[in-house]
Amino acid sequence: MSGPRKGFRKCAKCERARAERFFTSARGRVCATCRKKARSKASHSARVQAVYGLGPGEYDELFRLQGGRCAICGGTRKQRLSVDHCHKTNLVRGLLCRMCNGRLLTAARDRPEVLRNAADYLEAPPAQRLLGLRYYQGKEAK
Repeated sequence: MSGPRKGFRKCAKCERARAERFFTSARGRVCATCRKKARSKASHSARVQAVYGLGPGEYDELFRLQGGRCAICGGTRKQRLSVDHCHKTNLVRGLLCRMCNGRLLTAARDRPEVLRNAADYLEAPPAQRLLGLRYYQGKEAK
């Protein structure tokens, strides 16, 4: 089997045949994409430690203990999970996906009673209790 075609070379990290422009020098062995990922992970760890007071490896440990899932919806994401904290006490609560951290908790303004009310609403909608069953007439339900 032959090596990469002319003008391409194999990245030592991801092993993909990449165009020469992806390498920083003629002797570079790791493509720019892999270099960026490595820098991004290192800077994320330093930021998490500085901003949230987590020690070295504690983000990764919490991620592992949560099974790599959002602590609220249980979903897995392609991006890193966000470190959630209480804005009153500054205590770290757990790791959340961007949707739960940035929308769900933000909309509820960190008030548990709002989230409990939302759960009650979904489980027993008032329209069904007060009017009986009514169905949306627009697009077909999924």
